[in-house]
Amino acid sequence: MEECSQVINQEKQKQAKEYQNKKILFKIVGAALFLSYFLILIFCNFSFTIKEKILHFIDLEWQVIALYIFFVLTAYNLISLPLEFYTSYTFEHKYHFSTQTVKDWFKDYLKSYLLSLSLAVPIMEGIYWAIRIFPLNWYLIVSIFTIFLTVLLSYLSPIWLTPLFFKLKKIEEDNELVQRLIRLCNRINTKVKGVYEINFSSKTTKANAYLSGLGNTRRIVIADNLLENFTLDEAEVVFAHELGHQVHKDLIKGIFWINLMYLGAFYFTSLILKKFSFYLRYELSDISNFPVFALSMVVIIFLWGIPLNFYSRKREWNADKFALKITQKVDAFITSMAKFTNRDLADAYPYPLIEFLFYTHPSISRRINYAQNFKKKIG
Repeated sequence: MEECSQVINQEKQKQAKEYQNKKILFKIVGAALFLSYFLILIFCNFSFTIKEKILHFIDLEWQVIALYIFFVLTAYNLISLPLEFYTSYTFEHKYHFSTQTVKDWFKDYLKSYLLSLSLAVPIMEGIYWAIRIFPLNWYLIVSIFTIFLTVLLSYLSPIWLTPLFFKLKKIEEDNELVQRLIRLCNRINTKVKGVYEINFSSKTTKANAYLSGLGNTRRIVIADNLLENFTLDEAEVVFAHELGHQVHKDLIKGIFWINLMYLGAFYFTSLILKKFSFYLRYELSDISNFPVFALSMVVIIFLWGIPLNFYSRKREWNADKFALKITQKVDAFITSMAKFTNRDLADAYPYPLIEFLFYTHPSISRRINYAQNFKKKIG
């Protein structure tokens, strides 16, 4: 920690603690709201009532499911809107991160709502079709479908999903940074579709870089905030980290583990649905038990997420090691990590339990300490 204090602004860390603790509190409040909403639907019999009201107008199974999902999710979005607005707009403006106007924020919120609804309705139609046709093994059918959906969304993400909210611009190959990145790729005999700049500054002052896409849509995406505020050496090291993910095939491995998680989640949800359907006297394929399905999936995925976060932190360690070894630019790595924490108010010293439960990356202090030890080893 003493070594980290030399590059991490300790005054900023006081702010970071406050900022991150409040974000954790907002997550707890959001989780409580989600649980309360769906528990009320279950135990106050509102779920059954909603379905019965819909049956007064239509009786085709797929139409009932579509209208039920539309109503339940829209109602939840309206109830959670004040919290969502405060946490992602008001709170982010308070800490001078958000660059959006109220109008822009609502445009993005509406797009997110429509996108989630356009995915949720056909997905739930497919799940309840599988429950009707394969009541004993529906979780296997749905898990196979999930694999295809995950791969498809991964493929489409940079060319369809991301452009709904951001502008992506390919960085020309005569750019000095791109020349450096091409040399890095050539050294390890690997290729990327391209390096793209994303206009994060249209929404936030925070910086980021990530690997996106699959197959011929795979690319490395770097925020304009990072390109503007980080040196060439720092940007190169950040790129090398993302390149490490590609070399280690982390995206493919991630898809495998995520789908394994969904298989387990669907299986245990199938057991819970059987119990609750008997208790609530619903048919297994009755859309009225959707709140039980949703709650079960969320809780199980959260629990499965703990070992997945551990695995994710291990992948990030390996990408850090790769970046340090291939670039040998340890000082640039350290200063880039310091900028991430000082500019974006990342908690460099999170409580161990918080890091264990929620962090997909090792804490900044651990990453900086590792880099400093790496520097000592190479002399």
